[in-house]
Amino acid sequence: MPNSGIFREIVDTNRMGEIAIDTHCRTNIPGIYAAGDCRTKEVRQLTTAAADGAVAALAACKYIADVAEK
Repeated sequence: MPNSGIFREIVDTNRMGEIAIDTHCRTNIPGIYAAGDCRTKEVRQLTTAAADGAVAALAACKYIADVAEK
């Protein structure tokens, strides 16, 4: 079971408690990202979790830059 309980009332999750994300690790709430084994995914390995972290970090940086421009 993913350790996502504190987020279940904030972002969309599935029946198993995995956080729903898009291909950029974005949740349904702007500015909130999920990576690793707490998010919906088929393969659960250290390498995929690390890749998720990189994708989420780059997407978050872009989000912050976009917000700062406004």
